[in-house]
Amino acid sequence: MGCKGGDGGADDTATLNDDCWQAALFTERFADPANSDYPDPSVTAGCTETTLVVESNGIPDYEFVPITPNPMEAQDFLWEITLSPVLDDGPTELPLLATVGFTLSGLPIQTPNEAEMPDPYGDPVYNGILDFCYGHIGGNNDYHLHALLTECITSLAADGDPSPILGFALDGFPIYGPNGCLDTDCAEIVTFSSGWVQTGDPSTYAWDNYAFTADDDELTLDQCNGRVQPDGSYGYHATSGFPYVLGCSMGTEGIPTPGGGGGDSGGGGGEGVADCDDVAAGSPCCGDDVCDGPETEDNCPADCAG
Repeated sequence: MGCKGGDGGADDTATLNDDCWQAALFTERFADPANSDYPDPSVTAGCTETTLVVESNGIPDYEFVPITPNPMEAQDFLWEITLSPVLDDGPTELPLLATVGFTLSGLPIQTPNEAEMPDPYGDPVYNGILDFCYGHIGGNNDYHLHALLTECITSLAADGDPSPILGFALDGFPIYGPNGCLDTDCAEIVTFSSGWVQTGDPSTYAWDNYAFTADDDELTLDQCNGRVQPDGSYGYHATSGFPYVLGCSMGTEGIPTPGGGGGDSGGGGGEGVADCDDVAAGSPCCGDDVCDGPETEDNCPADCAG
């Protein structure tokens, strides 16, 4: 399985090097003794002149605990993202069921919702279907994360220090842990919080049951779960509350567009849309004022009648 961000895959003619600061963050990973039935974890990183290229087999370096019935298999992940991310004019919604970033340990980060089963597009953290490190196995037998726990990714984070970079979003911006500085002198270290609040029961259709509420509290992150750092750069933060990593994308490239991977929009607008292959009256597809695809006057008069 290959995954890539940015404008294209790695240029075979380009010479990768590890002297960029982004690649230097990726260190050798060692197998957990409890995972003797699986391949050893493998992650490598290098840079072209303009991109960071990361390859991984997707095997965690901590004990794997089966949560879903799917077996864990080594993958062939390839991510290529820009070294010079650019802020867009506004946030871009996330697609459902998509990888939106990756960790320094070579694990994919997915959107904060599940697929059709067992709980249609529900919040997997809320539903308790993740292991201690907020991961589980998907339908492609791939281990992936829906939220981030700093100690599962790095042992370099000390109590009382700002959180280190834990990974990168596909738009190129870094993903930090929950703690950070409010000024360049780092006179005060704080824990940032998500600005999304629960408005309903997110056991199904997570995006329909959370809403972003902006406020002036400097400890509250923006709609995409990020902020402008004291040095003027932008970065996302992992949080204990939904959306856990990304709520939308602030970059101009790299994140998949809504409409792919089993659903339409996720974060950004805060309204999830279910897979519309099987439309029924009362589903999220019927009643959105759009008559499209499988919706007809017979199965969705609310959208298609007249």
